[in-house]
Amino acid sequence: MRPFVGLIFLWLFSAPLQAQTDTIAFADTVMPATSLYRLNKTYLLSYFTDLPKVAVSPVHFTAKNWRNTALVAAGAGALLLADKKVFELMNANRSKISNDVAGVVEPFGNKYPPLIIGSMYLAGVLTKNRKMEHASLMTAKSLVFSTIFYTATKQVVRRRRPRFTEDPFDANSPFEGGREYTSFPSGHSNTVFTVATALALEFRDTKWVPPLVYTIATLTAVSRLYENKHWSSDVYVGAAIGHFVTKALYKVEEKKARPKLYKLD
Repeated sequence: MRPFVGLIFLWLFSAPLQAQTDTIAFADTVMPATSLYRLNKTYLLSYFTDLPKVAVSPVHFTAKNWRNTALVAAGAGALLLADKKVFELMNANRSKISNDVAGVVEPFGNKYPPLIIGSMYLAGVLTKNRKMEHASLMTAKSLVFSTIFYTATKQVVRRRRPRFTEDPFDANSPFEGGREYTSFPSGHSNTVFTVATALALEFRDTKWVPPLVYTIATLTAVSRLYENKHWSSDVYVGAAIGHFVTKALYKVEEKKARPKLYKLD
């Protein structure tokens, strides 16, 4: 099944890339081929230089950015209050079909992303398609960065998973407790939304790509609720971290491409 998934995604994203292999677009910025990443020293060093920039990106937030941040925080707060109701709703509406769907999409949150990224990179190298090669490396870097942020959050917010308690406010002290106290935020949701956001940005000119990847990401996130692995607010915040960390990284790359015209919006 895993090789099949990799081939499907490789086929889906290869067609849009064939048309333009020498440039990549960031909003109103077109980067030349020399700006596209390859697996070399420059790319590896960019992990160390870009991570701090992503971490401090809120310093450059505009009023619109802060408004969006407030809306995300409000949504997380609302779900926190509704966590138990959502938990009960999920457990009261189980069926064979929903079981099957959850089983199909769940691996997109942990097993499939490395396969998808690796397949894209290998195809880019073998076909000399620089844009596909760059897309795979950017997705990989986005995933590493978002994983750092969500795992650090898990260590501080030691929330108990719903399969061990019916109290959504059951938590331990920071850095204390075992794996059952790693509910917040959802790692699967973070991972799948990181990859979905990166692919949506890389292939924004192909209209069907963003709806496809975000649909898969949403179903994967919901599957974590269905399987009692996370509370709804865990899933929401995990998805938000993956999405916004990835967008922040792409803004960093855009700034490097056109520093004088760069504007964070």
